[in-house]
Amino acid sequence: DEDIIPNRADKNWSVDDVQAAFKMIVDDGYTTTLFDSLAKNLENNRELYNFVSDIVINGKRAPYVITSPMINLANLYGIIANVDGFCQIHNRIYEQRIYAHLVSNLLVANRNNLAPSPDSFTADGLNVKLILQRFQAFMRENSSQRDRKFLEREGRLLFLAFLKPIMNGKGFEFKEPVVADEQRLDLVITYQDKRYVIELKRWYGEKYHQRGL
Repeated sequence: DEDIIPNRADKNWSVDDVQAAFKMIVDDGYTTTLFDSLAKNLENNRELYNFVSDIVINGKRAPYVITSPMINLANLYGIIANVDGFCQIHNRIYEQRIYAHLVSNLLVANRNNLAPSPDSFTADGLNVKLILQRFQAFMRENSSQRDRKFLEREGRLLFLAFLKPIMNGKGFEFKEPVVADEQRLDLVITYQDKRYVIELKRWYGEKYHQRGL
């Protein structure tokens, strides 16, 4: 509250104030003991790490069965909640912090391959088409070097990691909640006064695409 509206006569919060506070809390350079514990709990248990990653990145719908050891552990750490009988990340701030942590780990592992391009920006804003084309080329170049199943499994996370150094503090990207049955992840990118929405969904071929139209 002191950082958002310190010298303003109107102390009531607006939507813009809430968005500003959210950006401050999920900023990569900001942490608390709570966020440190969240990261440590994920890093100290690979099975938990993968389980949470499937929910955050791949939109996995896991029935909330508290007697399941993994679900019980995630609940104990306050990572997930029971929403309509399914596991869901406890809150949007946790979801964004976990997402940033996963992306950071992938960036460190692929720091030589995920270099930003200076022409990703134009006078009008973000060159989303060029970014998508560059990512497509990146996937093609690395398809022979990596296990295909890895690329299919981590494709969404790779794109998020590919995008991170491009933005590099110039903008902000966050996940939007979608209907889980659609198995997609919507990413909203804010840059200057513009918002770009990118829908990430696995491609299963033209036959499945036509069926979904």
